Amino acid sequence: MILAIDPGKDKCGLAVLDRQGSVLEKKVLPREHVLNALPYFVAKYGITSVVVGRSASGKELEREIAKTDLRISLVFVSEKYSTLEARKRYWKENKPKGLMRLIPTSLRVPPEPVDDYAAVILGERFLAG
Repeated sequence: MILAIDPGKDKCGLAVLDRQGSVLEKKVLPREHVLNALPYFVAKYGITSVVVGRSASGKELEREIAKTDLRISLVFVSEKYSTLEARKRYWKENKPKGLMRLIPTSLRVPPEPVDDYAAVILGERFLAG
């Protein structure tokens, strides 16, 4: 089991994936709640690896996790284009209705944060790599 995190300044996407890439849980949390949520995910799913998007926020999260007593390994993956891919996946899983169907996917803005979808993509990149 892996926990993938799309780190952001204000909020983070989290996704738990098994080694086959199936998503068991995903959510968006305020940035300040992520560190407190890690023990829950580690205990509930037996997480041993945490995949983090390579960014300034990811490095900051790494420093914070190092101060905990969690026995997990951190792996960094590229975040390049993950938000764009997350938006596409959001619309694939949540089909637009009404006039929104006529707007090209690349111009649609999801009505909610897609950081959790971005975390799934980061986890899939790790598993594929």
